[in-house]
Amino acid sequence: MYSLEIVAKNKSGLIEIFEALSHFPDTMMMLKSGEYTVDAHSIIGVYSIDVTRPIELIFETEPTDEIKQTVEKFIPVNA
Repeated sequence: MYSLEIVAKNKSGLIEIFEALSHFPDTMMMLKSGEYTVDAHSIIGVYSIDVTRPIELIFETEPTDEIKQTVEKFIPVNA
């Protein structure tokens, strides 16, 4: 397992994350917030994430450089 901490400032930010991750449909990704874990490719699951809590992006294997570059803008500066 490989994970990254990401941030969404609001619900629109969650949609932006979903849209970015949807470019990688063959990569197994999950989003975890608190005790809830959802499929990162599920718009309903992603939209249900609580933006007031830390969000963890979880991969089955280490993500490619292309994926890392895509999610870079969602990684908090202090991480």
